[in-house]
Amino acid sequence: MKTIRKILPVIYGAVLLAAIVPRMISADVETPVPLDQRGRLDAERSGIHDASNIRTEFWNYGMVGNYPPDPGNVDLSIFHSVEVPKGSGMNYSDGITPFVLAKITQANGIESYIMETGFRERQGNSPYFNRQMRFEPRPGYFQPEPGLNPARSPAISSDPRTWPDSWPDRLDDPDDPGWGGSWNGYFGKQIVADQESYMVMDDQFYDAWDYYPDSRDSTRLGLGLRIEVRGFQWSNPQARNVIFWHYDITNEGTTDYDDNVFFGIYMDSGVGGSALSCDGVFESDDDNAFYTRYFADQVINLVYTWDVKGHGRDLTSSCGRTGYLGYAYLETPGNSLDGIDNDDDGITDELRDGGPGQMIEGQDNIQAYVSANYDMTRFIATYGPLEDLPAYRAELWWTGDEDMDWTVDLQDVGADGLPETGDTGEGDGMPTEGEPNFDRTDLNESDQIGLTGFKLNRIRPGQGNPNQDVDDIVFFTNSANWPQRLYEQFSDPDSLVRFEAFESYNYNIGFLFASGPFKLRAGQTERFSLALAYGADLTELQRTVQTVQQIYDANYRFAVPPPKPTVIVSDADKLAISVMSNSKPPPPPPPEPADA
Repeated sequence: MKTIRKILPVIYGAVLLAAIVPRMISADVETPVPLDQRGRLDAERSGIHDASNIRTEFWNYGMVGNYPPDPGNVDLSIFHSVEVPKGSGMNYSDGITPFVLAKITQANGIESYIMETGFRERQGNSPYFNRQMRFEPRPGYFQPEPGLNPARSPAISSDPRTWPDSWPDRLDDPDDPGWGGSWNGYFGKQIVADQESYMVMDDQFYDAWDYYPDSRDSTRLGLGLRIEVRGFQWSNPQARNVIFWHYDITNEGTTDYDDNVFFGIYMDSGVGGSALSCDGVFESDDDNAFYTRYFADQVINLVYTWDVKGHGRDLTSSCGRTGYLGYAYLETPGNSLDGIDNDDDGITDELRDGGPGQMIEGQDNIQAYVSANYDMTRFIATYGPLEDLPAYRAELWWTGDEDMDWTVDLQDVGADGLPETGDTGEGDGMPTEGEPNFDRTDLNESDQIGLTGFKLNRIRPGQGNPNQDVDDIVFFTNSANWPQRLYEQFSDPDSLVRFEAFESYNYNIGFLFASGPFKLRAGQTERFSLALAYGADLTELQRTVQTVQQIYDANYRFAVPPPKPTVIVSDADKLAISVMSNSKPPPPPPPEPADA
């Protein structure tokens, strides 16, 4: 789903965050994971993201937003479920969850379908325990002591009280075991986003199948998946109407999934909240949803929802104006084995775990290699002229850095992503996992497959709706057999089947959008990154998604104004001299002759 790389308009200059980069995606946990370190009910926590124009509750079992206990009399001053603008009381969702959908063969030879989510309802119940089957959080990734973490929040970068004493996935760091007292971030230890949340969950509670994904451990259940979840917010105006969500899905078992797994998002639409509005309906009951894959000749992979009459309940009125809320894929897994350039960037079968590759020195040798192995027309259209690329200019290129943006001078900082720490790989002259612009820290080194399916869920007809048809999708197998039906829809070779085409007016709705199928081999990790975005109208939403895709492609570079000038007044001639605050002021002019 890669878009053509266009440099963001930078009027004043840019803050470059590429030098502060995400660490490699890896499971980094003991395998097999002990039972007491897997997902648990007593590890459930909720927190608030509020660093931008969107404010929302989130849960460390995967859900974003919620549905109020008393939907008709909700207190909008304290209930925030994708509230936009922050402080308005205007909510846009009744809950959102990632899902994983897979086709499996049980030990008894029966083909079955597992749909795993982290939602508040529509879940199946365990046949062995009095509990729902859903994603549950692993312990150790937040501060459990209420005296230290009084909000009982998941770990969030803006509040060190929520951080654990040590991080389970950093205990094997030879330089700083456990990272105690440090943030465990996508950008390493350094905090870059205004807010970054971090949670780890798994699918251990899915126990209704005669299926064991790890041949070494018969107690491992579900599909054997570990999911890292990160939410990011910036107050920067370019991203103020967005929350970025990253999902790193690791196969911790020994079973290979070979093009039989889908990833997606389910959103329960609630544009305008749940209370009664001036339209005479409860606002969760009159929404619509649809999708678009293009805007201004750019792929944006956007699914969006809106209120049919454009009204909702907020803190000031029962007739507040509503906008559009959408989700867009920014990154999906790639297919590195099909011999096809899936993302049209001129490179076939890129890998984000392929290692440094071959070292090539000299511009003539680099040009000869790419001319023989790349579609240069597509490559230049995506990344720009070869002569402008960093590795080419440096006259030293490692072929595992397929898009040629890693150099010794700027990115050879070691696995922790920070310079001058003396860690593994720093200053060794070759790319290392965790360094900027290489493998797992460079989304362009993947042949991404993008948005591949959409399905509307008509839950309940709105007031006065003559159409009483419903879907009422659930995430477990009953007489309606929804997991199998969804799998068959999303895997159909006909795109007209995969993408449900009709729009549904005046309904309480949810919707699903999917990416896949993809391969997930034993020990492999795949990343999905999405933007939860708002716009006052559909065009504004599309432009926002277009902008944040460029920001994401550029490793979170933002245009920023110049430093505030320092004004210096010379007493000699009353001249006012304006200089940039990050430069030295010029000396005052020499005094004029006394008779001047």
